[in-house]
Amino acid sequence: MSRSRVLVVFLAALFPALIARSAPTPQPSLIDAIGTLDYARGRALIKVGSWVKYHMTARSEMGVTEDYTATVLIGGEDESWGEECFWVQTTTQGAQGAPRAMATLMSSAIFDDSLPAQNFRLYQRRRVMEFKDGEPVQQLLRRNSSELKNRTAPDPSLTMLVDTLGTDTLKTDQGDFVCLKVRTERGFGSTSQNADSSQYNETRTVRVTYLTPQIPVTGHARQEIEWTISRRTWLTGRSRESSPMMVMDRSKGVLELVEFGTGGLEASAVPVEHRRSLAEQRAAQAPKPGAPAAKPRPPTH
Repeated sequence: MSRSRVLVVFLAALFPALIARSAPTPQPSLIDAIGTLDYARGRALIKVGSWVKYHMTARSEMGVTEDYTATVLIGGEDESWGEECFWVQTTTQGAQGAPRAMATLMSSAIFDDSLPAQNFRLYQRRRVMEFKDGEPVQQLLRRNSSELKNRTAPDPSLTMLVDTLGTDTLKTDQGDFVCLKVRTERGFGSTSQNADSSQYNETRTVRVTYLTPQIPVTGHARQEIEWTISRRTWLTGRSRESSPMMVMDRSKGVLELVEFGTGGLEASAVPVEHRRSLAEQRAAQAPKPGAPAAKPRPPTH
C-alpha cells in the first residue's frame, strides 16, 4: 500500500493513540474513520449525503490531551476497475486552524464480507489526502504482493474480544436513544531486539460503544475508550527472567454525539463529478430520448 507524506491516524475508531509529547497540539492529525462505519447495515448504509458529527475529548496519564470534532460523511459514489464503490470523508476540526478533510474510496464488496469490522482495510481503493489548485488529488492504494499470497488473517498479532452489555437509554442533545452497549477489546503486541536486550510492547484498547440504528453512517451514539501501552524487557536469551508487564501510559476518552443528518454538507475531498450516487451519475450520462446516437469514432492508426 502506498503512503502519503501526511500523517493519518488510521484506527477502527475516532480515538487516536495519544503519543507522548511536550504539549497538546491545537490541530489533530488527519483521521480516516472508515473503521467506524456500521457495515452490518449492508448497502442501505450508503446514502450519499448522510453524515454524523462527534466531539472527542481524551487525556493521558502523562498529561497529553485531545479535544476536537470529527464529521464522517458518505461523500459520493464511484467505480474502480468495474467495482461499485463509495466515498467516506472524515473532517476534523481542532481548537485552532481550518477544518481538515480526507476521503477514502471503499469497495461495496465489503458488504459481502462476514467479518467487515476486522477486514475493512482490504476494501480501500483510493484515497484523497492532498489538494492541488483546490482539487482533490487521488492516490491509488496498492496491496503488497506478499499480502496476495498470504492465507492467514490480515493482522495475525491483533486480537479482538467482543461482548454485549445489554441495553441502556442514552440522553443526548439530539434526543434519547435506546442503545445496545457493546464492549470491544483490541490488543496488538510486538517484540523488538537490540544488541543485548529484548522488549515486548503491547497496545490494548477497550471501548464501550452505545449503538443505535437511528444514527446514520456509524450507528454510534457514544463511545467510552481506555487505551494503554505496556512493556516488559529481558536480557537476550533469558526471556524466562523478563520483568513483569509495566503500564507505560494510559489514556481515557469520550466520543460524544453532536448532531447528524442528510444533506447540507459539501464533500470537499471527493472529486466533484462523484459527489452523487452512481444512479444519478449514470442517468446524467445516458442519452436523452430522441437524441441522435453518437457517431462512432474513425479508427486511429
